[in-house]
Amino acid sequence: MAYKALYRTYRPTSFEKVVGQQHIVKTLQNAVLKHKIAHAYLFCGPRGTGKTTVAKLMAKAVNCPDIHKAPCNVCDSCLSIQAGTHPDIIEIDAASNNGVDEIRDLIEKVKYSPIEGKYKVYIIDEVHMLSQGAFNALLKTLEEPPSHVIFILATTEPHKVLPTIISRCQRFDFTKVPLAEIGVRVKEVLDLEKIKYEDGVIRLISQLAEGGLRDALSILEQCIAYAQNDLRVQHVHDIYGITTVSEKIDLLDAVFSKNVVAILDNVRFISEKSFDIKRLTSDMIDLLKECIIYQYTRDESLLQIATVDEVRHILAKKSANDLLKMIDIFIETMDKYRNATNIHSYFEVALLKMMAMGDESGLHIADKAEMPVISIRKPVVETAQQEEQPEITSSESIEDDTDSVVDDPIVQSAEDDRLLQLDIDDDKTDKSDKEELLLSDFDIVRLMVAGDKARRTQDASLWNRLEEYINEIEWAKVARMISDGSIVVSNETFIVISLAYEEIVREINAKSNEISLRKLMNEVLKQPRKVFAITKEQEERSISLFRELWSTKKLPEPMIVHAEPLPKVRKQEEDVSVDQRLVSIFGEGNVDFIHEE
Repeated sequence: MAYKALYRTYRPTSFEKVVGQQHIVKTLQNAVLKHKIAHAYLFCGPRGTGKTTVAKLMAKAVNCPDIHKAPCNVCDSCLSIQAGTHPDIIEIDAASNNGVDEIRDLIEKVKYSPIEGKYKVYIIDEVHMLSQGAFNALLKTLEEPPSHVIFILATTEPHKVLPTIISRCQRFDFTKVPLAEIGVRVKEVLDLEKIKYEDGVIRLISQLAEGGLRDALSILEQCIAYAQNDLRVQHVHDIYGITTVSEKIDLLDAVFSKNVVAILDNVRFISEKSFDIKRLTSDMIDLLKECIIYQYTRDESLLQIATVDEVRHILAKKSANDLLKMIDIFIETMDKYRNATNIHSYFEVALLKMMAMGDESGLHIADKAEMPVISIRKPVVETAQQEEQPEITSSESIEDDTDSVVDDPIVQSAEDDRLLQLDIDDDKTDKSDKEELLLSDFDIVRLMVAGDKARRTQDASLWNRLEEYINEIEWAKVARMISDGSIVVSNETFIVISLAYEEIVREINAKSNEISLRKLMNEVLKQPRKVFAITKEQEERSISLFRELWSTKKLPEPMIVHAEPLPKVRKQEEDVSVDQRLVSIFGEGNVDFIHEE
């Protein structure tokens, strides 16, 4: 007996054995049971998801004498259809029979009654390949076929089928088969074939199939031919030229450690082994995406590619925000592959870009590694006298059971924490003004520790009053600046708001706007509060960090902000004209005055 491929050997012989398309199977079973069979069906969906299989099952069911068990697979009709010898079941490949003449010949034969069964069933595969003339020739017959004829059209590209054809059919959209269901089916076949295998083989083959069960069985068949009776993960990697998760992590480690030699060696190894760079890039995106999902959910059941330990290893080196930036670089590189003559070079450049992330200062990496850690100074605040407490850094928080990742690797030491003060003109710091205008996640946590929940609720109820000041000349600039902010933390001396755009956050935190904002807070909240602004990303990261530190009882001391009195308005300022006020708000040269007589 001739050898049959696995996907043919294990093709479902009943509706119950169809994998991943239960919504379609149930509908067709009910239609057969209730005698509500349509004259034409259109099966759409990706390759290998069961379109042709379900079409043949439908042909068996409508011709099976046992309606309640259709298809029964014991009657002569079911057995002959399964063997492919039934005269009333006609399969046509539209890819090779797509002309007008072939369709006219089909139409001519449609009018003849079935020879053995109750219905003549025409299964037209890849129907989108029919020519325009062939579609037009089929239209009338498809709309009003004889009562003994059923058309089942199958296609992977329904957008290429004429709308007039689609409107004459009942359309069923087949979906990709879920990873778990493919895994179950692959395991069944391995057990039936009595093949020994590693656990990781099933998951890897399911991922490679990309939602197509037929593809999964074809991949499995090729792997069995290579490995014989003992199938291992490495065999799958060798056959399909893909890297293991551990190899991908080694590559990421080289990027994180800024080891150029290791990066180049890894890429050279990939090139020599002829690994598929496009697939590798796509796999790297999926791996990083899975790490980000785990960082936000802490749900191990969502991990499909890497183990928990592997994901934690990556998150210990980079924050979710950095991983998102790396994904952006990979996606941009994928787009460039289409016109590239040497995609290995593009892949190398992408890795080097990631390595250079955070080095915008233009310093050489070797020089930068030798620079001492510089303390970050913050806006006009003092902290409470702290007891001796270990410094909290990103590495230390990761070593704890919290598994959290602190995005800011430079944390103020205990000595500097006693007095934090912004000094934009200080020549002793190498940080630019632009960098100093953003609070660190650690200092945001300290503000959260100092927060007053009742005060925050009260302030939130008054926040809408900002709208009253947006159109007033004196308050317009600062009111518009903070109007889109939402209150995160507050107490009697300060308020922390979050906004979407980093540029606005920096502007709010600038020293030049401090007095104006405190005056506005005195009007809106009835107290001259100090205003701190943070981005939405900072808010999310800081809340996560707060929870991790709270769960391990390592919350830092609260940050104390002094409530300084507002400066008194001098007499000269009280007499300032409206014109001068407008100039002070909008800048000289930006205001034209028209004085009416």
